[in-house]
Amino acid sequence: MKRLILPTLTVAALALGGCATSSVAHHPAAAGPASLSFALPETATTGEPRETRVLVDEPALKLASIVLRNGTVLPTHHAAVPVTIVALHGSGTVVAGAERLRLDATHAVFLAAGVPHAVEPAPGTELVLLVHHLGQGEEGHP
Repeated sequence: MKRLILPTLTVAALALGGCATSSVAHHPAAAGPASLSFALPETATTGEPRETRVLVDEPALKLASIVLRNGTVLPTHHAAVPVTIVALHGSGTVVAGAERLRLDATHAVFLAAGVPHAVEPAPGTELVLLVHHLGQGEEGHP
């Protein structure tokens, strides 16, 4: 598993919330540790077709991993805050309106608040995403 270490200063400087739900690791910034390390999925091992896990859920930071297996599409949804999507493993396309945005090891996607979008894995690709939510807001997905 890859490891990510975030100092509290970084956590306090970012504002994240939005389009991922599941198990939550909550560490209040005021009372939390100076840093936090957590495992990131490296590959899309066996499991449910779509698996979402909230890695960090702070007032100023929300990070989630999403695994899309067997060609599973993340259906159209939106976040009330800006979102950055990074592929940890695999490749695919973020569909935002008429735009088709490449998503792979060398291309990340930024979406402004409220932009409806879906994620399509490339054919034959298992896709593992890291989603950064830039502020807290209501979620808007199925």
